[in-house]
Amino acid sequence: MFLKLTKAFGKPVCVALYALFGILAGKKKPLPLLILLGLHAAEYFTVGRGVAREKGVAPLEALAQCLSFGFTWWLPLKKGE
Repeated sequence: MFLKLTKAFGKPVCVALYALFGILAGKKKPLPLLILLGLHAAEYFTVGRGVAREKGVAPLEALAQCLSFGFTWWLPLKKGE
């Protein structure tokens, strides 16, 4: 169930969060955006890079996907869907 929700709504939610946090950053409140980017970067180095290597995804593409969408791109890939 969680995987289906992730595939259906994960990327649009990430885009909405980036838009909201980008607006906040424009109003001199960059902390939420910096935290989101930091979490996604950490996620790449802890999980995303390994999944990408295992599934044959280029490292730069994996980094871009992880920074953009977090676990919503690699979780379905890891689970084989």
